Amino acid sequence: MEFQFCSGCIILVCLIGQGLQNNIIFTTYGTVKEINLNTGNVSDLLTNLWAHIYSIHYDYTHRYMYFARFERDDILRFRYPSEQDYNYETVILTIFPRSVAVDSVHNHVYWTEIYAGKLYRCNVDGSNKTLVLQEDRLSALTLDQKNRWLYYSTTGANRAIKRSRFNGTDIQTLVQTHQEYVYGLSIDYNEDRLYWMEHRTGLLKSSTYNGENVMTVLNTNTTNANKDINVYDSKIYCANDRRLIMVKVSTTTVTVIHVDTVVIHGVQFYGKHNHLFI
Repeated sequence: MEFQFCSGCIILVCLIGQGLQNNIIFTTYGTVKEINLNTGNVSDLLTNLWAHIYSIHYDYTHRYMYFARFERDDILRFRYPSEQDYNYETVILTIFPRSVAVDSVHNHVYWTEIYAGKLYRCNVDGSNKTLVLQEDRLSALTLDQKNRWLYYSTTGANRAIKRSRFNGTDIQTLVQTHQEYVYGLSIDYNEDRLYWMEHRTGLLKSSTYNGENVMTVLNTNTTNANKDINVYDSKIYCANDRRLIMVKVSTTTVTVIHVDTVVIHGVQFYGKHNHLFI
């Protein structure tokens, strides 16, 4: 289905075959799933993980999918794609990891510890753990690998979207989010814009890389249930309560890709070819 938003109304339009390609990897409580965008088939890749998995990110260089288990205090990875059964391995132990992101250029994994307010990195194999910066409660995280910026959200007393260099220097406050929690951040290299989702209001917003020209892309009309987002080729994939939706930047129409039986948390688009500049 496709949502076309207008003033005071939602028009539902059934779609048949929009030429969607590749896969979406997404997470629910204790489970990592895959949806084939050609067929619509959904399959479980990993189950019985016994934790909230709020974030998942792909390393195109080494072909691993990384994800953080919140209550289990660890970051794991598994080979993807794989012709064999999917099995995970522990990368590093941490404390309440909220978001994870991989720097495929310099072989680093970054993550946020929400309650400690710390942002760490390590090598992709878990070695050389380094504290990058310490802030208010740290939640969402995304990397601008092209311009070498870390973007992150703070969700404590001072709620904002900020950025720093990859070594934690030159910290800048870009957008004050006031009472809103931001749990999903992503970069659109085609449009040179930053996107984020407000958890409570369901507003999908964007700005330039330096926080200027803030605009509302659309209102999902879903409150208190908006999680991770991932941008690929100017399409924004969003965890919208139990729905996985895709927003086209050019038209701001919304395609419902999948409706699950439980809340969706983490979202990662997988393309057969690396969509970045590397």
